[in-house]
Amino acid sequence: MQLDRNTDANKLKRLDMLIAEANLVREKDKINVRNLFRDFYHNKLNVGIGFQRAYDSILAGDYFDLIKLPDSSHLFVFTDISGHGLPAYTTLIRLRSAISMAIKNLRKTYVEDSCINPSYLIQDIVEKFINIMEDANTNDFAGVNFTIIIEEDKFFRLKFYNRGMLFPMIVRNEKNSVKLINLNNEHIDWTPNKSFLLGVEFSKIAEEGYNHTPECEFILRKGDSILYYSDGIIEACPDDEEENEFGEHRLEQVLIENAGLFPQLVIDDLIYTVYDYIGSPVQQKDDMTAIMIDYPISSNK
Repeated sequence: MQLDRNTDANKLKRLDMLIAEANLVREKDKINVRNLFRDFYHNKLNVGIGFQRAYDSILAGDYFDLIKLPDSSHLFVFTDISGHGLPAYTTLIRLRSAISMAIKNLRKTYVEDSCINPSYLIQDIVEKFINIMEDANTNDFAGVNFTIIIEEDKFFRLKFYNRGMLFPMIVRNEKNSVKLINLNNEHIDWTPNKSFLLGVEFSKIAEEGYNHTPECEFILRKGDSILYYSDGIIEACPDDEEENEFGEHRLEQVLIENAGLFPQLVIDDLIYTVYDYIGSPVQQKDDMTAIMIDYPISSNK
């Protein structure tokens, strides 16, 4: 009996350590991303970050990061891993490893070539991630939206490389009105192309060409705001009926009603509105992550 109690106590201790480690990593991610945006092309960008794990989940697979590349462009990574708990967290660690190795290779080649090919970088990440997942013999998968951000004179050039994720929404202030641009919908000069989710099973289905990710380019005006969000937000519902999901239209309404406010206030109101809609945290079936970034009106260079 004493042995069983000691075993249970050790399990609880390991569980507490795992929870503490996961929370620490998440908080470090938030701090690192905010710090990087404080010196973004010599500007300080305001950023709002919201993250809520699915109910009763200790670990999560939603992930975001901002990486400064050798040519001074930036790579923003926004990810939603399949499942919950330890399997999702493990897949997340594998993806981060693939990204880290690909960035390391990029820095080496940049010293020799003095240029960056974003498409090759994304392809390298995809290949490394699939190799890691094959070695681990797992069929878990990930949705990832890679965004290369390049500042030009009067705007930011965003190059999206989307692997099964939602595209972000743009909030644009135009004189006395607010314009909302949902990049998940086709517009003039914009087609939301994306490729398969990242996973071994999907690579077998797609076969040749799986590692290629289509590029979508969008011009972000200085003064715009951009919202990245996971499907756990729009798919949240008070019951199991899909037709009662929170949906994009409610998300859009929150953005319009809060246009012009500090990003963190917008994100806080969004999370509150979702919880108010579903009625109870027990109804939160998926992780919810949202990041809103205000881009500066003018550069201070």
